[in-house]
Amino acid sequence: MTVLTADGVATPVAAPPAPSNALLVVQNLTKHYGPVVAVQDVSFYCLPGEVHALIGENGAGKSTIAKMLAGAVVPTSGSVTAGGIALVSGRIKDARLAGVSCAFQELALVPDWTVAENLALPDGAALRGFSQRKSIHAATALLAGLELDHIDARALVSSLSLADRQFVEIARAITGAPKALILDEASSALGPPGVEWLFRRIRELTALGTSVIYVSHRLSELAVIADRGTVLRDGRVAGEFSRGNWSEDQLISMMAGREASKAFPSSPPLPVSSKPDVLRIENLVAEGLNGISILIKPGEILGVGGLQGHGQRELLRALFGATPASASKWMLGGRPVRRLTPVKAVRLGAGYVPEDRKVEGLALELGVGENLLAPWLKPFQRGGRPRLASEKTWISGVIASLSIRTRGPLENAGALSGGNQQKIVFGRWTDRSRTLILLHDPTRGIDVRAKQELYKAIIELSRQGVGVLWFSTEVEELVNICHRVVVLYEGKIADELEGDRLTAEAVVGAAVGVASPGVSQREIS
Repeated sequence: MTVLTADGVATPVAAPPAPSNALLVVQNLTKHYGPVVAVQDVSFYCLPGEVHALIGENGAGKSTIAKMLAGAVVPTSGSVTAGGIALVSGRIKDARLAGVSCAFQELALVPDWTVAENLALPDGAALRGFSQRKSIHAATALLAGLELDHIDARALVSSLSLADRQFVEIARAITGAPKALILDEASSALGPPGVEWLFRRIRELTALGTSVIYVSHRLSELAVIADRGTVLRDGRVAGEFSRGNWSEDQLISMMAGREASKAFPSSPPLPVSSKPDVLRIENLVAEGLNGISILIKPGEILGVGGLQGHGQRELLRALFGATPASASKWMLGGRPVRRLTPVKAVRLGAGYVPEDRKVEGLALELGVGENLLAPWLKPFQRGGRPRLASEKTWISGVIASLSIRTRGPLENAGALSGGNQQKIVFGRWTDRSRTLILLHDPTRGIDVRAKQELYKAIIELSRQGVGVLWFSTEVEELVNICHRVVVLYEGKIADELEGDRLTAEAVVGAAVGVASPGVSQREIS
């Protein structure tokens, strides 16, 4: 194992024994799935009132460890103790009784139940003596106490935004005052205000002596919230670090086993093209949108900024035909649009990477190859192995170009890590004669290397003349890669930024309704 010492030097050392006051102790934890070794001999501990980070690239074993700690997965070998109680049963209820709860990366909510019913579920009495009235009253009080009173306890979870579903998942994990709380990518769907909310809750819990295990790809958050951390690589412990003695480059190198490469790639200059505008839309009106006008030229990367909930999701879905919308003028690839559906959008050259890859982007029980081909398969058309064989070259090219870690096109998409699943949702649109690609926060919840690979793929689309409309919750992505950025506020374009005006400060200011000097939305001529 490697440890970053006080002067930032990576030094090999033997894993130290857990101190007597450790609340959570993990020793030689191992998990095999048949011949696949997901986690191998992982050991670490967490002290009362401490935030311990677990970091690593996609597929490094972080979520598998979180599930073993939470009782959702039985270890192959090794031990986990919480307050001296052994946790090896593979039952979430037993872990919660021992004081360990988890907010899972792949949200463990029941979509067709209300928020109140989901929050009552951990009590184990959801089907016996359950009272809707009491559950709504208790859930409303809980949400208000957690500063989440904008969420209606009576609403179906399926009707909530992804960010609000993440809030409910976290709220459910917090109920019952856990001794140890596991947060697996709990900030991945949250914008800056949501992350601040999460950090307030963490500080409240650690002040009471709760141990928090914080799993995240957002390294910038660790400097704010983590006391110590364990770095994973290929299912093993690659090193440890503690507050104040690390840099992002050092952690990335430890995670990847190579020198860090963190800089954003440069977008190519916009070419002078005789082709028609990729997208020209005036006065777009839809649910949550009020008079949006957008112009995207061939090869242009247009960013969409703003706090979540101000129309970004509605904009992308409307432009892909997933929700009803109308406009005084609507041209896609030089062709007029009157009534758009997703099937027609694909036919006209559009592609879409949705917000929630699990719900909207993938069929998890199908293979990698079938998921890549999904937009190109028609009802009653030949599929399965014959179609995979005919598309073998393209499928292999996508897997190689995006470094998708899979055992092959027949492996179920549900068996892959979140980052590799996201690459599939993105990769299905590459080399498919696209005109416009719509991206909803495509780097959410993926590691640094996967982000770099997606950045390069987006840049390559731009070089090919594909227009890109990219909403991101990470402002630095918009500022460093996009040619222009429009910022939405209350369903309207609050500002349009380019050139010297395209700064992180300007994007954030427009997102909260404060226009920067010289604001003027480009006229659509």
